Amino acid sequence: MKLVDRLRNTSKRTWLVLASILLFSLIITWGNTHRSTHSTESLAALFVFEIRPLLETKCLACHGKNPDEIEGGLDLTSRQGMLRGGLSGKPAVSPGSVEESQLVMAIKRLDPETAMPPKSKERLTVEEISYFENWIRGGAPWPTEEENEQISKDPRWKGKGRISFSIEGALSQAWADRQYRLEALWAYQPLENIEIPAGHHPIDFLIDQQLEKASLSKAQRASPDQLVRRAFLDLTGLPPDYAQVKDFSQNPDSNKFSSLIESLLSRPNYGEQMAQLWLDVVRYADSDGFSNDYIRPNAWRYRDYVIRSFNTDKPYDQFVIEQIAGDELDPENPEMQIATGFLRMGPWEHTFMSVAKETRQLFLDDVVNSVGETFLSTPLMCAKCHDHKFDPISSLDYYRIQACFATTQFADRPTPFLSTENRQLMEHEKKRIQWWIDQTRYEQQLIEAKEESAVKSWLTQRGKPYLSKRDRRKLPEAEKPPRYLGLNNTDLGYRKVLQKRMQTLNSELRKFEPLAFSVYNGPDQVAWSGRIMEVQLNDTTPLAETHLLQGGSIFAPLQAVKPGILQSIPLLQKYESDLDSSSLDPVLPEGKEGRRLALARWIAHPDHPLTSRSIVNRIWQFHFGESLAPDPNNFGTANKPPVHSALIDYLATYLIDQDWSLKSLHRLIMTSEAYQRSTIPLNMEQQKLKDPENNLYAHFNPRRLHAEEIRDGMLLISGELNLEMGGIPARPEINQEVALQPRHIMGSIAQAYQPNRHRTERNRRTIYTLRIRSLENPFLSVFNQPRTEISCGIRSESTISPQALAMLNNAQIRNRALATAVKIYDEGQDPETQIREATRKIWLRDPNPEEMTQAKDYLKKMVGYHHDNEIPASNRPTKVKREMFEEMTGESFEFDERLDIYEDYESDVEYYQVPEPVRALADYCLLLFNSNEFMYVY
Repeated sequence: MKLVDRLRNTSKRTWLVLASILLFSLIITWGNTHRSTHSTESLAALFVFEIRPLLETKCLACHGKNPDEIEGGLDLTSRQGMLRGGLSGKPAVSPGSVEESQLVMAIKRLDPETAMPPKSKERLTVEEISYFENWIRGGAPWPTEEENEQISKDPRWKGKGRISFSIEGALSQAWADRQYRLEALWAYQPLENIEIPAGHHPIDFLIDQQLEKASLSKAQRASPDQLVRRAFLDLTGLPPDYAQVKDFSQNPDSNKFSSLIESLLSRPNYGEQMAQLWLDVVRYADSDGFSNDYIRPNAWRYRDYVIRSFNTDKPYDQFVIEQIAGDELDPENPEMQIATGFLRMGPWEHTFMSVAKETRQLFLDDVVNSVGETFLSTPLMCAKCHDHKFDPISSLDYYRIQACFATTQFADRPTPFLSTENRQLMEHEKKRIQWWIDQTRYEQQLIEAKEESAVKSWLTQRGKPYLSKRDRRKLPEAEKPPRYLGLNNTDLGYRKVLQKRMQTLNSELRKFEPLAFSVYNGPDQVAWSGRIMEVQLNDTTPLAETHLLQGGSIFAPLQAVKPGILQSIPLLQKYESDLDSSSLDPVLPEGKEGRRLALARWIAHPDHPLTSRSIVNRIWQFHFGESLAPDPNNFGTANKPPVHSALIDYLATYLIDQDWSLKSLHRLIMTSEAYQRSTIPLNMEQQKLKDPENNLYAHFNPRRLHAEEIRDGMLLISGELNLEMGGIPARPEINQEVALQPRHIMGSIAQAYQPNRHRTERNRRTIYTLRIRSLENPFLSVFNQPRTEISCGIRSESTISPQALAMLNNAQIRNRALATAVKIYDEGQDPETQIREATRKIWLRDPNPEEMTQAKDYLKKMVGYHHDNEIPASNRPTKVKREMFEEMTGESFEFDERLDIYEDYESDVEYYQVPEPVRALADYCLLLFNSNEFMYVY
């Protein structure tokens, strides 16, 4: 039994004893909304243990954390601020009167305009609201800081579902004495062994218990065509075809669905779909970000490593260890060097204006937080400058973990290409980049020749012999020709553009070399080759110490710290007498090697309470659209405990028992009734009243396709999708206005984005397309593809008008509809046959009679429209004019940037190239693509 349950049961027994003699525990009365009076001491304790923590976690971010930006003028950091109120002029709290307190109205969400917190998912529970009501009825006391500290230490208030930690190195005694509600520390506690009665599906047994408590009816099973489409899109990110749907629908029993799941898990597309989820979390991109946004030539090898790992069902604990410390685990294995690319996924930049010490610290801060968010669902950055405001993580813990990475250095490591890596496009792309290098060098030589010609004339006029540039450096300053002789403002500016371009092109050539975007262990010293850091294996520089930093500043070091782990994990384990916490409290190495490996093994240990809970929560979200725990990247005490904590624990235990097999977890989830339910509630009114957000899973939540699924699905349906796996990033067509807009990089301008020349190269799955941090694909962005600067644990799903405009007007979308129409038209020219085939391809069913009639009328109308309206041919530019300012003179200059791809471009089939009936059929296909039947998973 979990500690929190034992304490809860103990509290119940104590209550019965005390109730029998009519004495009441002061703390137990906090949640009793029927009592009208409380002792002064209990109200003060209520404030310390309940009111103040709720204000800090739910309110102060907008109402007091920043004195210069207080929302609505309402300051909740003091009693005076509450009594004064905000811009409305009414006090937030009226001591003694709950009815007149605006704060209570807000947290009860009586008025949608003033409901607080603003996000519905962060609303207070009934119990939490009762705390505020009882506190206000009792006069809303606000203890002083001294009184707060006394109450925190008072033994009368210990226990009762609370716990404190003896965490070493706290920056203040008040933080060290802080108590935590055990319910809030659910993720830190040991996994509970959940017993499931024989003959029950474990997921359904646990969910049905909650539904029965709430008296909620379960939805019926989804229709066979919905189930097969749901499974295909969940596991592969691609829709089935009509034949596959029909085949399953004719015999939709559970055994056949299980067979379908096995088939989909064995497809290589499964790894691509799962990898997309993972790459969102780790912030994968093919460029550095910031002012230069340099390309990361070999980052694609990490992306492909992730896909291979999911396809081979690599045990998740092994997957964790390899990404944190693969190079330490198996130094001679190329795959392990590629895996540690995870540590470098965040945006990063070091320029000639950077302070090396600071950029180094930025990396260490980034990697510590990334490891915490990704593998533990625990952001650690909050403990960088001070002890964590909400969670039992001291600033010392933060720097102990940072010390595990103190010897980790960047490197593009020589790593042979693997036989499984796709290198087909390399030679073609290499030739193009080399062509650009030659072209750039030629233009540089023209400017150089112009300058040298002017120098030669200047020397001749003065009767002096011509000297090379190198020899002229030896001349006295008075005898040297003027600088930039013979060059105008355009020459000066364009020369710098060419210099930056050459630097970038030479860097991109590295993508064709057998290098891994990786790390190695060594002192804080790097050797630069251009802008690439290389391994320094024989560096004997002493290892730098890691220090706790005051306020997180590298220039304010405090005491030195050694590598370590989060102290709260083993401390909480010790409260369970039957558990040995030694495995979760290891002594970590202090030398150059082995620090990361020891940390990785601690994270991946089966007894670690956070790691398994984190990944099963992500997988659940992958299937249901919502995670069991509110924030998949943050299991901290600031968020509500999950409704289905027992289910998380069961899934986590099951995963470990299955040797950390994620495919086993998919099988378990997808064979449950909960997964196979219809999206339509059995009783809509009951659902709205008792569980409007469907937290209890009485029905399945419909979800919109992700941006990548929309694009990939349309390419598959149109017959254009290139299913080749892996390799260097592809460049699809994007909105031309965005592609050609100037992207300023430090001191110059980046080359325009150009798509691949050939259709098959452009039309690869979206996971293989180039991700440049400073250049988003507008279509993917409008459908909520996450940015890559921060980890995305769960994608937002907005509904905005630009989405409808993009689906109707975006050239790439219209071209997919046209390609679909061409394919159908070539197979038969009877309108009814065409309509039926289009509907089968996109909606995966036959049109009903009414739909057929409407579609035939629409086709006829659109044929007439296209007969009367010609569509002009596309005009792709072969150059674009750029205007910049020369940094030394401040004067503007212009130059033409060549767009070589469009000089010999293999375009998609376009509207002007096909007859009117095909254009009309394409318009019908576009309508089908814009429908909910295509855009949503039901």
